[in-house]
Amino acid sequence: MAFINQDFRFKKAPDKHPRLRWLLFAGGCAVIGLVIASTSTNNSTDIAIADELNPKQNNTDITPVFTETELSPHTAVRLSFELTLPELQAQQKIIDDINNDAPKQWREFKVKSGDSLSKLFDRAGIKAQQLDEMMKSGKAVKQLTRIYPDDTLRILIDNDKNLLGLRYEIDHKTYLMVERKDGALVADTFSHDIETRSAHASGVIDSSLFLAAQDAGISQNLIMELAGIFGWDIDFVLDIRKGDKFTVLYEEIFRNGEKIKDGNILTATFSNQGKTYQAVRYTNPETKRSEYFTPDGKSMRKAFLRSPVNFARISSGFTTRRYHPILHKFRSHKGVDYAAKRGTPVVASGDGKVIFKGTKGGYGRAVIIQHGTKYNTLYGHLNGYHRKLRVGTRVKQGQVIAYLGSSGLATGPHLHYEFRVNGVHRNPLTVKLPVSTPVPKQYQADFEQKTTPILAQLERLTRTQVALNN
Repeated sequence: MAFINQDFRFKKAPDKHPRLRWLLFAGGCAVIGLVIASTSTNNSTDIAIADELNPKQNNTDITPVFTETELSPHTAVRLSFELTLPELQAQQKIIDDINNDAPKQWREFKVKSGDSLSKLFDRAGIKAQQLDEMMKSGKAVKQLTRIYPDDTLRILIDNDKNLLGLRYEIDHKTYLMVERKDGALVADTFSHDIETRSAHASGVIDSSLFLAAQDAGISQNLIMELAGIFGWDIDFVLDIRKGDKFTVLYEEIFRNGEKIKDGNILTATFSNQGKTYQAVRYTNPETKRSEYFTPDGKSMRKAFLRSPVNFARISSGFTTRRYHPILHKFRSHKGVDYAAKRGTPVVASGDGKVIFKGTKGGYGRAVIIQHGTKYNTLYGHLNGYHRKLRVGTRVKQGQVIAYLGSSGLATGPHLHYEFRVNGVHRNPLTVKLPVSTPVPKQYQADFEQKTTPILAQLERLTRTQVALNN
């Protein structure tokens, strides 16, 4: 059972029908075009509309329905963010007809590996000198020197393949717009109207965490973040049981009135095997770093992750006597084996320095990370390494270091993970993990002031979930 709701805090509801809005806009433009065409040949739009509505009225008192700027060819560039390419092309045709302009065409290009602006312009048929002209159109256009695969550019050209406009999303907050004005290209960056709203979701696990999250309407990214927050205390491979439940209060990011993605988890609770864990997000006023803490200010972030592979299956546990399937004899198994698909990312279980990378006997391809002076971890049977990983590299907790495989003495794809304390092998599933830094004393009052209302809201949501389940 699961439910989801949103808390908009009396904010303006989002526009749920942006395309309908644009169709109405297009229809309105078409009607105005017909009105203009059927009236006087006077170039003044105001007079033409006024005469049509009331020939006896003083034309100087009429407020124009659309200004010249609103009907300019550049309008399409500014209004192109909520439309599909066919819708944008249809809108451009309406604007061209209203302005009695020659037809123009919007084209969309997705950046491929190895692409450059020059290659994109070649595909669009735009002359090289226009690329040079655009690169001199303002400082903002330098953003186009850092395009990446899967980025999308929309380009407006005329029948002679002259560049009239370009739109590029820099990030979800800002965009670059290039327009041809008075014959010259001008580039500038603009900001979207970004709004952050709160939403919440709750669920009870029946078979798996992912299915419960799906029933609650939570995205995979959000459930992965939830697992990361509580991953210090709950092993999401072994510990999840039917009847476990969760409640999440999180952010939703809206751009120009439409939701574009989920934001951060503000606070959450997870009940696992009868024990409840709570976490709340707090930003340090000095460092501006955001972390998750318990309600009393202790860090949720321990020095190590329980598991370096997300949502894998444990195929072999820690034991002093295990029959080896290849060597055909009993020997100690001083680690935990996580079975998963070949190529599954393997992450560093804690901050540290890579002290070994290479082939190591029966481990096959392996990585060893030193964590301070007391701890080190080993990752074996790897398929390959992260391309930037080197001996001596400093890694952060959760950073991808390698990919799961079956190198060495392995019968199938899995990760062999070892945890050592002062050189002694310890069971990664049961070893006591050291606690990270709590909220500094000087910020304890600030922490309580900022998190108390959020935690109170979470408590109300949790009570609601319990009532609905009973």
